[in-house]
Amino acid sequence: MSWLDTLGFERRPVVFVEDHLYHTSEWLTACEASQPDLLSCLTVCAIDRPGPDTDAAVADWLARYPALQVAALTGLTDERLRSLGPRDLDSVPAFGAALASLLRPGGVLVQDVHLSTLPCVPADRWWHSIFIATHVRGLQADRPPAVRFLSNKRGYAATFGRDLAEAGFDPRDVIDKGEVATVGVSVIRALVDRRFEFELAMRRPPQSRRQRRVSLEDREAIEGALDLVLWPGAEAGSAELGGRLLGRRAPLRAGSHETATWGDLVTGALAEGPGLSVVTVGERVGPAGAERAEVTNVAARHIHTLRGRLTEGAAIVTSRHAYRLADGLAIGRVDRLALRPPST
Repeated sequence: MSWLDTLGFERRPVVFVEDHLYHTSEWLTACEASQPDLLSCLTVCAIDRPGPDTDAAVADWLARYPALQVAALTGLTDERLRSLGPRDLDSVPAFGAALASLLRPGGVLVQDVHLSTLPCVPADRWWHSIFIATHVRGLQADRPPAVRFLSNKRGYAATFGRDLAEAGFDPRDVIDKGEVATVGVSVIRALVDRRFEFELAMRRPPQSRRQRRVSLEDREAIEGALDLVLWPGAEAGSAELGGRLLGRRAPLRAGSHETATWGDLVTGALAEGPGLSVVTVGERVGPAGAERAEVTNVAARHIHTLRGRLTEGAAIVTSRHAYRLADGLAIGRVDRLALRPPST
């Protein structure tokens, strides 16, 4: 999965498509003001004509919003920028494929219904821009995106509302551009929270720690890419351990010593900490008042049980009187995000 493997520019949960630079700027201003956490989930695709104005706007967005990604018709270079070319815009299938390559499966596509700078859409049938979103959904049929259109046209239901319905879109979901700041960004943030309800923190050497919004539908891809990944369980305080080092997922009971130790090992590995003191582990799992030798033996038996879960017991190492996960492992921890009230 490229969104897990790629460094630099990546597929993201939200793609925002506009034809005019000032509308994109308005959207970004609204995001920063009320939903700033949305920026790290967002790629804006600006298809205004190439030239000095586009270059200046793109450079300004990248400077002002460090978490943002941009796709645009520009010759600028940046690790958070993807340059589009004429071939990307010369047909509805080509542009749909370009957008699908930017968007995570199951994500959210936000698109102006009138992309006037798109040469493949006739000016007298401007509402045909909606079929770009149809093409994206077809390319991601296994996990189709949610689509929300933007419009500043009054009475749109009388003109292209039927086309929206026939293409499988609800005209009631069209966001008025005049309400982007008060309604639009909150609607999109709520969609992201429903579709990507977890956060993955991962470390994949030689990469440093990274964080991504994920869903349960991403689980197979995540566990295929990481050696160990800890998920929240169905019951409060419980967990599940998965990843390439397990023959099958291991359920971990709430309140158990094993759940606590796996949590500490994974969290410590993500923080690149020194590990868990053997004595501390033994004192936690052993009887109260035990002598040091017994404490050490109890800890060793406990860690032996954990190693038994894995296809490679050497994944848990003992170093300097502490237990930790081996340095070369790809580690992840998934936490459920609390639903947050929209900012005002």
